Amino acid sequence: MTLDAKPLVHIVGLGSMGAILAVDLLRFADCSIVPLFRSKNRLEQFQNETQNTVSVRKLYLENSPLFEKKLQLSSSPETFKPTHIKNIVITTKTYQTKDSLKPYLPYIDNNTNLILIQNGLGVLEVLRSEVFTDINKRPNLFQGVISHGCFQDKDHPFRFNHAGAADLKIARLPWDPEDMVQSLDSLRVDTQENELVRLLTGNPFAKEFGVKFMTYQELLLGQLYKFLVNACMNSVTATLDCVNGEMAGHCSSVFELIVKESLQVLRAAYEPFFRYEKDYSNKKDYPELAINSVLDAEKMVKDVEYIGCVVNSKNSSSMRQDTLYLRDTEIDYINGYVVRLGEKYNIDTNANRMIKELVNLRLHLNRSRAAVAAK
Repeated sequence: MTLDAKPLVHIVGLGSMGAILAVDLLRFADCSIVPLFRSKNRLEQFQNETQNTVSVRKLYLENSPLFEKKLQLSSSPETFKPTHIKNIVITTKTYQTKDSLKPYLPYIDNNTNLILIQNGLGVLEVLRSEVFTDINKRPNLFQGVISHGCFQDKDHPFRFNHAGAADLKIARLPWDPEDMVQSLDSLRVDTQENELVRLLTGNPFAKEFGVKFMTYQELLLGQLYKFLVNACMNSVTATLDCVNGEMAGHCSSVFELIVKESLQVLRAAYEPFFRYEKDYSNKKDYPELAINSVLDAEKMVKDVEYIGCVVNSKNSSSMRQDTLYLRDTEIDYINGYVVRLGEKYNIDTNANRMIKELVNLRLHLNRSRAAVAAK
């Protein structure tokens, strides 16, 4: 089967976030979607169990409607037909990024648009130093920070529950770490000339999915904000094995320990970013950012509880889902990232170190209990 002559988007990682993105792109944008599964076995499972159909139930809409979209094509490293990849979305776990990209590197070049939609920090450094080492073949790289709440249906491996609608912030990532600051004019160029940016920012998809295209410094503000939300919500719900809303009204003291410690470390590691207000305030063609007031510890604790426990009250965090399904977690790229930075900058990170070890312990307990039950 061949695809229609319309923008083609490959999605690596058809999990919760990949699924809701795929379904809404097919609902609201004129494009084709091809999921790239990690193995031929996983691909065949998808094809046999769903007949190439991805399903998302919108829990936040009245009557929780189920949207199902049949895909024309799906593939895996073993079945991929050699062809240039124009647009590729990575929604795998952070620690899976390098390996998931490896089979497709021959088909990615400087004309490819690649966007990372993931939790955690640290992947950009891996791509620079270990994956795209030839600077002449590096793709146009973008980052997505997604706030939608979604989790896998326990009875259907390829059905997902979209628990809370929020937004998707995207920006072009700098290959050169010295090029952190971008002008607003650079956004206008990408909006006019880049196929993936036009697709994601075009309506009605952008309106329905809450897409916001911005400069890297604006994105980094949103990324660090989301990072702090995840450092609290993902790790604590995984440890306690609870749905988000169950913690409402009882979690602020724990969140305060995590947020205050994390912010101290992030201010040391991203010192130039936290100087942006001073260096670029009132400069033409550069956005005004209230970095220090947005990333205020007291405000963040309140925001985390509201966004995590109220807006996404029905959501089961991705890290909790990982521990329930006995999968490795992203803890090393979230609270573990804070621990590594703390060691680098000689800052104590006892709260993040403790929550990191508790998540690992929860996963160990779940795996041990599952092994005993299987005997």
